[in-house]
Amino acid sequence: MSRVCKICGKRTQYGNNVTTRGLPKWKGGIGLKTTGITRRTYKPNLQRVRAVVNGAVQRLRVCTSCLKAGKVTKPFRRPAQTP
Repeated sequence: MSRVCKICGKRTQYGNNVTTRGLPKWKGGIGLKTTGITRRTYKPNLQRVRAVVNGAVQRLRVCTSCLKAGKVTKPFRRPAQTP
């Protein structure tokens, strides 16, 4: 199962971790020096959600930004009956 949002297509992105040492110039130092660059991944915050798609209820993997934006319609759930 791939890590992709079914609504917006958001997927894993790649970037760098930059490690520095030294005191910044604005603090009176000689400046920051880069001592290492490491590849890293940025993963979307995906949730498994029951959503209504074309009148049918399906389980989708959706990112939280789509959930907050209201792009997903959740099915109506009746309250639980207590005996």
